[in-house]
Amino acid sequence: MPLTDALTRPWVRTLALLISVAVLVLLLWQSDERMPAPDAESLRGPSEPDGFVINGHYRAFDEQGNLATMISSPRIEQFDHNGTAIMAEPNATLIHQKTGASWNLTANRGTFRENSDLIQLDGDVLVTRPIRADREGTLETDSLTLDNRKRTVHTDDLVVMTDGRSVTRATGMTAWIDDRIVEFKSQVEGHYEPEHRPAR
Repeated sequence: MPLTDALTRPWVRTLALLISVAVLVLLLWQSDERMPAPDAESLRGPSEPDGFVINGHYRAFDEQGNLATMISSPRIEQFDHNGTAIMAEPNATLIHQKTGASWNLTANRGTFRENSDLIQLDGDVLVTRPIRADREGTLETDSLTLDNRKRTVHTDDLVVMTDGRSVTRATGMTAWIDDRIVEFKSQVEGHYEPEHRPAR
């Protein structure tokens, strides 16, 4: 029987139509299956941030609701998987809880760890604080860790501390912000110039 004669029979046409419909349904069903969406880290790569903030500001308050710490940065990159934020050129102000005097900290880079409330400052770290109306104290080091919970700063690196009349060099230091206490760890050297008073 020729093919054209077979196609004119109703049952052959019906069978061909059913096969076509079955193939079409199968194709549509397979195309409707979705691959699971990849997680954000696999899309962006492990070293890329989950998000970023331009000109960001962070503020922390004490138990009485008074401002205790302010930090600003022109760019903050956030990593959700480990709860860290990387800050470019952070600028921090720590406010003394009793007197209201402030310590100002700057660095090339900062890492904020949300779970422990620690901020690691790295590269050209400079701390300035008022001593008297006419004098300012400075502290310079390569790295410094700020513990917001304990209200301390500490480092194991070389530090140089000045207060207008004296210079102190040491390896390693811990400072209690609200108690205004500084403890040097080792290799401490100091140079002091007494205040000159005019002769009478």
